[in-house]
Amino acid sequence: MNLTDAYREMHATKALLAEHEVAAKKRGDELRRKIRDMALIAETATAGLDLEKIQAGKVIIGVAGLYERGGADRDSVISDAIKQLVTGVPIRPTYSDLWLTAFGTKDYDRWSGQRSDHPYGYGPRHGSTVFAVGLTGEVRRRESRELTPDEIEAAVYYLTNLARIQSAEQKARAA
Repeated sequence: MNLTDAYREMHATKALLAEHEVAAKKRGDELRRKIRDMALIAETATAGLDLEKIQAGKVIIGVAGLYERGGADRDSVISDAIKQLVTGVPIRPTYSDLWLTAFGTKDYDRWSGQRSDHPYGYGPRHGSTVFAVGLTGEVRRRESRELTPDEIEAAVYYLTNLARIQSAEQKARAA
């Protein structure tokens, strides 16, 4: 074999190896995702949670951050979101409508978990959001600002059980 052929074969083999590594990574990611999905089913069943309601709730409600890190005002975030969902009325006339505002908490200076609600796409001037609950973009883009009774039930179930759901999801990711 001459030098040109050796280099040609070396580069062709490197290309084959790169293709193989991409395919192997993709397949590995698929298998890891499947393992996490199955672990989540097992964890939610163990925790006594309804996976179908959780999945339906996630279509309606978007959550940023972890409930356990939400701080002192995290319960007010959940209770205010549930209140608006079940009554259909914003909790306050200004900056407190889930159709326009995410309810959340922030960490700033020595405050941990201070309530901080903001229009979607915005955040606090000082500190950083650590936990937030709002309607998903898909829901907010609807022409009518109404949820069906089944959607409300799924959203309320999801919010009511959020701490247990996130705990089960963390255990499933660790599997």
